Amino acid sequence: MALVSGGRSTLNPNAPLYIPAAFRQVEDFSPEWWQLVTTFTWYHDFWLSQQQEDGTYYGEEDEFDGNDVVDLLPDSFDLDGGEDLAVLDAQLEDFIQSYETKETGPKVTA
Repeated sequence: MALVSGGRSTLNPNAPLYIPAAFRQVEDFSPEWWQLVTTFTWYHDFWLSQQQEDGTYYGEEDEFDGNDVVDLLPDSFDLDGGEDLAVLDAQLEDFIQSYETKETGPKVTA
């Protein structure tokens, strides 16, 4: 930024970044918010810093320390395929039989 008069700037280099009120009032995860986050790097950084200060971004509310992936897994897994698995198994058997028939040719009985 060029100085017009050639004198010293009176701006405070340690001042916090100015965020316009319109940007601060955007609802999180709205289309406007997404456009700001993806368009402006400074807004992305500002939003992340605000979430970390509030403790809501990977914070204490979730009791997730970010280091243990096991905390993200459910307590149990439902491995029962039920009827769907039986149908798929039957289709696989039919496919295998049709492939073997093509490979060996039709059986000729006299």
